Amino acid sequence: MNDAPIDLALRHLSETRNILALLITSSESFDYPKAKEALGKLQRKMKELGDAQAALVTLWQPADNNVMPVRFPERGARD
Repeated sequence: MNDAPIDLALRHLSETRNILALLITSSESFDYPKAKEALGKLQRKMKELGDAQAALVTLWQPADNNVMPVRFPERGARD
């Protein structure tokens, strides 16, 4: 996969699903070390997703905040 926003989001969601599955499975068997490890991975994943979100917001923001859209009246509309 490349680093296109959709591919990146799908990869992160898949990894997060696997981490949650590990956490739930370890919780059912009361494997505290595995549950603690999974929680650590989940916290790191949350940080990665936050960083990715910040990067995407920066990428998709308009470069010039002084640009305003021009609105044209609809045909037949009267002022």
